[in-house]
Amino acid sequence: MVEAVLFDFDGTLADSSEGIFHTALYTVRKLGVNREYTEEELRRFVGPPLRECFVVAFGLEESLLDDAVRIYREEYDKSGRFMMKLYPGMKKTLLALKSMGMKLGVASFKSEKLVTECLDFLGILDLFDSVHGSSLVENRTKSDIINLVLSDLGRAKSSVLMVGDTMADLNGAVASGVPFLGVTYGFGFSERIDGHDFVSSPVEILSYCEKINGGNMIEKIETKAAPAAIGPYSQAVKANGMVFASGQIPINPETGAIVEGTAAEQAKQVFKNVKAVLEAAGTDITKVVKATVFLKDMADFGSVNEVYSEAFSQAPVLPARSAVAVKTLPKDVQVEVEVIALA
Repeated sequence: MVEAVLFDFDGTLADSSEGIFHTALYTVRKLGVNREYTEEELRRFVGPPLRECFVVAFGLEESLLDDAVRIYREEYDKSGRFMMKLYPGMKKTLLALKSMGMKLGVASFKSEKLVTECLDFLGILDLFDSVHGSSLVENRTKSDIINLVLSDLGRAKSSVLMVGDTMADLNGAVASGVPFLGVTYGFGFSERIDGHDFVSSPVEILSYCEKINGGNMIEKIETKAAPAAIGPYSQAVKANGMVFASGQIPINPETGAIVEGTAAEQAKQVFKNVKAVLEAAGTDITKVVKATVFLKDMADFGSVNEVYSEAFSQAPVLPARSAVAVKTLPKDVQVEVEVIALA
């Protein structure tokens, strides 16, 4: 069971290669190294602690490492750190994991202050329950950093998944006793390693967690394109490959006001809201398998049924349906519709 997910930063959460490569080359040029480097050589710079990076990628002598680290940090802080972007689908994946009740953490070789600033720059800092990185006053291994995050999250090691793109991440996870998931879209893994699982996109991280948890993950669906929940419920819930949508009434989500008019006119707004919720859940109205229509007056069934038919006109199979008359609906509207759909 996965209860928490830890992420490496560079090459896992964000593509920061442009800034890292720029800053690394700037540093060695300042130190008098003027040869050209291939991208493959530059990729060696990502993964290990900063001092080790200069040895692995550029072969710098020990006497130059203090200056290299100082120059690198000054230039990266000035310009390199802004040359980054989240990998496609990453923010959506993080939001989905949070909606499932997951704890999220970051364990990076970046300095703790810098990785926090980078997360803030990318607009995702508030999604994480713990963030740790390297220290300017003590040497920390990847395992040390992971253990700091584990201490904050308070979850059993067996329920925490470390996600990373380099051998440093894998070795740190093994040393800390937590399961590891490698990603092939980042800086490090061009080949899969026996005994460990790998994914090729951020969205697959979410699918992997769902699979590990046996499909028992529950995801809250929320969108501003439909009326907000006005009570202790969710607009919809996704679970086990299904989407269970709460009943929608004819509220215009932009104004928060009830759409006035006939039952048919209100039904048109209802289905706009239903479609918006389904879209937020990653599905659409053609995947609905069950619909329930609530009417204040069964005399309106015919006109509402015309709107209903149009809403489902593209469905290859019309959903099963119930239509019931009730004494009163929320906010005294004339029609409400709830649906269940395939995710």
